[in-house]
Amino acid sequence: MRNLFYFMCVALLLAAGAGCGGGLGKPETATLEAPLPEYQQQQTELTPEQRYIAQVLTEQGYNANRDKPTVIVVHKLSRKLTFYRGLTPLKTYPVVLGNDPYNDKLCQGDTCTPEGVYRVRAKYPHAKWDSFIWLDYPNTQNWLKFAQAKKAGHIPPEVDIGGQVGIHGTEDPSRNLSGQNWTKGCISLLNKDLDEIYPLVNDKTLIVITKQ
Repeated sequence: MRNLFYFMCVALLLAAGAGCGGGLGKPETATLEAPLPEYQQQQTELTPEQRYIAQVLTEQGYNANRDKPTVIVVHKLSRKLTFYRGLTPLKTYPVVLGNDPYNDKLCQGDTCTPEGVYRVRAKYPHAKWDSFIWLDYPNTQNWLKFAQAKKAGHIPPEVDIGGQVGIHGTEDPSRNLSGQNWTKGCISLLNKDLDEIYPLVNDKTLIVITKQ
């Protein structure tokens, strides 16, 4: 079954629409138990974000009080990525986004970063972006938004929904350090930051991308 999963990931990658991923690297899903430093704060109650994550975990079939999958929360306006283990925040990193960092992604070529809850299709080393964590965009919610946008005339009838959206590193750290939103819709971290979270990501990881 594992070999079949790898084969399907490669086939999907080759068939996906143009995005940041490209066809580089060998998909892999192995997870290492590399630790991240725990926050030292003591909490007596959950924050609004933790309550939202608990809701998402429940909707995705997890028991929020028992299961502790890795959860990545991306805030587009503040351009931050927080890595959680279950409901426990471990570390926050700066990110940059697509050329249009404000709007939700509707189709290929709009350079927007999608919003919603995603899972990991595959992860693999990437010759240009250091590593690539491939998200399952477009998912059902994206297809619904895509169809509604076409029906309303907000996007041209001939455009495709696109694909190959993910989390990756950078070939030019200066653009990330200056806060330049330069991707086609992906989420970019400094390579050193991506290297910290990459071993902890697997096919059970949830990625939550929000506007705020």
